[in-house]
Amino acid sequence: MVKIFWYTLAQTLALGLVLLLVPSASDAQTQQPLSAFVDRTNITINDVITLTLRLDVSLGGSRPSLTGLNQQFEQVGGVSSRSTYTNTNGNIQAWTEYSLMLRPLSTGTLTIPAFRVGNETSQPIQISVADAASSTGGSSDEIFLRTSISKTESYVQEQLLYTIKIYYSIGFDQGAQLSAPQVDNAVVQQLGSDNNYQEVLEGISYNVTERRFVMFPQESGDFRIPPVTFNATVGRRGGINRFFNNRQTVREINLVSEEHVVSVKPTPEEFDGQTWLPAASLQLTETWSGDKQELHVGDAITRNITITTEGLSSSLLPAITFAPVEGLRFYPDQPTREDAANTGGVIGTRAESTAIVASQPGEFRLPEVQLPWWNTAEDRLEIATLPVRVISILPSVEQPDVNSVNPGLPAVVGSTMTDPADRGGAAGSNPLWIASTLLFAGLWAVTALLLVRSRQQLMYVETTTGMEPPPALPESAGSRGRDRRAAASDGSPAAPEAAAALRVLKMACESGRLADVRRALLKWGQGVLQTPQLLTLAQVAERFADAALTAEIRRLDQALYGGGEQSLETASLYEVAARLTRQGAPRRGSGDPYALRALY
Repeated sequence: MVKIFWYTLAQTLALGLVLLLVPSASDAQTQQPLSAFVDRTNITINDVITLTLRLDVSLGGSRPSLTGLNQQFEQVGGVSSRSTYTNTNGNIQAWTEYSLMLRPLSTGTLTIPAFRVGNETSQPIQISVADAASSTGGSSDEIFLRTSISKTESYVQEQLLYTIKIYYSIGFDQGAQLSAPQVDNAVVQQLGSDNNYQEVLEGISYNVTERRFVMFPQESGDFRIPPVTFNATVGRRGGINRFFNNRQTVREINLVSEEHVVSVKPTPEEFDGQTWLPAASLQLTETWSGDKQELHVGDAITRNITITTEGLSSSLLPAITFAPVEGLRFYPDQPTREDAANTGGVIGTRAESTAIVASQPGEFRLPEVQLPWWNTAEDRLEIATLPVRVISILPSVEQPDVNSVNPGLPAVVGSTMTDPADRGGAAGSNPLWIASTLLFAGLWAVTALLLVRSRQQLMYVETTTGMEPPPALPESAGSRGRDRRAAASDGSPAAPEAAAALRVLKMACESGRLADVRRALLKWGQGVLQTPQLLTLAQVAERFADAALTAEIRRLDQALYGGGEQSLETASLYEVAARLTRQGAPRRGSGDPYALRALY
């Protein structure tokens, strides 16, 4: 009687564990009002699968009809249901799930038909049913162990699926231990968590715990997978046994699996790619951050390329390299990698983002991207390709000229206009008057040019040497000079004007002195951002958050502090600064180091 009690309790707990694990599979399903899914799609004729129907609360209390299942499946037991309600940040979801177990009636490809509730319809599900495998244990075995490998012949670094199944018709105590496969010269990873279900062998219903691993052999030759072990205790120490001292109800279970040998082939000679990529499938996709035909000189556009594979880890995927294109500069970002698991094994993804900046107008052709890979399903070489892309670059958008605002108005010299009929008289026919006018105009232009040049040189000296401007400014300097003196007198430095700081940066870039370029770039950042508290170029790059500017600052620091010859082409740096000057200062986000924190 006690043995029957524990046997019934073990089956009830195992069935409850299966039903608890089924909702986790539903999380991966698309949030549709009506959906249907199973725990497995590849089974044998003796297996039992769990079908789950999920109905959104918007469908009311309707329950789908199950009559269509009787043609290819036999229902095992009744139908269980549960209702779920979630509230995530105000997003309320409520649904009901119906779960039932099905046994196939024949081998081959069977179909679970679509279900319909109101106007909603689920998708049909294909189930592959194979013949039952022979049991490694006798018909009376209460617990036994099975292992299997997806292939007996593969290529080096090709994915191998290794599956361990524990069959048990009785319960065992907690603390059971299943060893992991210990192999040499291979990368081994477990795929997800354990899967629990029921299977019928030789008329006996077993609970099954399945654990899957993925292996990537790193060398050719015979790849051996040693046996794994399973240790458990059947029965329970203590409880009622301690009163009757019946030690025969407690026994140790020690199981050992079989060994597997896989013949691993080297890389085929037909493969001529730089990186060996054996996969069941490989896709190469791209997206752009903007329109490739509406770019100006100095504008940045980001090209995002993603490699997605089935049967290959993301750590084995190579980087995408671009051939140099004259007139374009490339600024790659750090790649992102991700691995996911499905019934077929590993899905590896590698994504790369590259900012592209043009230094001259025109049309530029980006060569096609080719990535050779080996199709393990078809056993042949294939090449994933992105076609040639054309980028059209327009001239840079300059600031409008003062006289171009209203070109219809004539230029006025003096306070009065001379009648056209009188121009040909005294003024127009007097060569001395014309010569004197040209002379004074030339002297005025030279004076203005020297004044502007002297002011730029003074600002350049102030910026690159760290000298402060003379403390005494004449009254004719106007309110701007008084404001700057006031700012200097109270101890808070004033930020330079953006346009003037850009001109100083241009002079520093033309000089070729990288130390002056670095100081001028910092002054430029303070001027455009109007934040004189910025003390480092890292703070300037963080405030702008522009990939091209960050890359130029990195190149400048590497040329200055890399230990080699201090030479650098700074034209691209000035182009990036000119573009950001036209765009203006970005809005401060929550990460601004100088923003005041909230009081509460």
